[in-house]
Amino acid sequence: MARLSMSAICVLIFIGDIAKADNNFLTGANDIIAVVDEDGDIKASPFNVQFGKKDIWLPRSGHVVSLEVNEKFVPVGMVLDDEGQAFFDGSSNRQYRFWSALLGLGNPSPIVRTNSATSSQLSRLGLQMGPNPIVYRVTTSSGSIVTTSAVIHLMNNTAKLVVSDIDGTVTKSNIQGMLLPALGLSDWKHDGVVELYRKIANQGYQIVYLTNRAIGQSDMTREYIYSLAEALYKMPRGPVLLQIDSLLGALQTEVIVGQPEVNKIAALNRVKGLFPENPFFSGFGNKAWDILAYKALNIDPDMIFSVGEDSIL
Repeated sequence: MARLSMSAICVLIFIGDIAKADNNFLTGANDIIAVVDEDGDIKASPFNVQFGKKDIWLPRSGHVVSLEVNEKFVPVGMVLDDEGQAFFDGSSNRQYRFWSALLGLGNPSPIVRTNSATSSQLSRLGLQMGPNPIVYRVTTSSGSIVTTSAVIHLMNNTAKLVVSDIDGTVTKSNIQGMLLPALGLSDWKHDGVVELYRKIANQGYQIVYLTNRAIGQSDMTREYIYSLAEALYKMPRGPVLLQIDSLLGALQTEVIVGQPEVNKIAALNRVKGLFPENPFFSGFGNKAWDILAYKALNIDPDMIFSVGEDSIL
């Protein structure tokens, strides 16, 4: 077993320490899975969105977030807490107040604080079957406008999902796959993955991309996935779900703590709860924790596939 040098150990300890602080510098949002039943009622996965210090340097708590779905503003809003994460808030006519935010008094009330939309709120979004682009917009007290976007994927409650890890499964490495996009660089993909996933999607299955990358990497992660092509095949579009944490926090989960399956199981369980029956048909991963997460979701073991470094299942 290879030994870590003292300097490497110190770096890992340093990352672990600072990951505990508020290091949400980047802005991003998870895609949302919305499920409609036979009566037309809609349930959805959490609206996870974060506005980072890079874009809003003022104290962030209390900033109002407006929503635009399918290029139309909707009568549903959110509010930021002091870490820049957005929540639905029952308060009306909320306004941002600098001193309240600075003193930590601008957070949403814990009584009504949630990132899960009610059926009534979802009904006001004007959703259509398939992908629905959503834009989150904040106007700061200095007058600047900050936005981040995602996609609400509306599907029937009979949909069958195939979940895929990204780093080491679509790409050929875990850590480089997490870090290189943050530096504006792309990682390399496994040969044949685009053709395989496109053929799966053509059979009527919905691909869900799951990763322990930080939510601040959402835009670059979607751009990377959807840029992949092989011959006439293009990567199928589907919900992209990232870890609700900073880049350093995500790295800590992947490398130091070594329990990335915990976040993945939690995220997939939230999706599973939207359906009357288990929607997960198959899963693709490259690490033992991916397989563990898929088994925890009761995916048929014969439909769980591990991708090797040589691109062979």
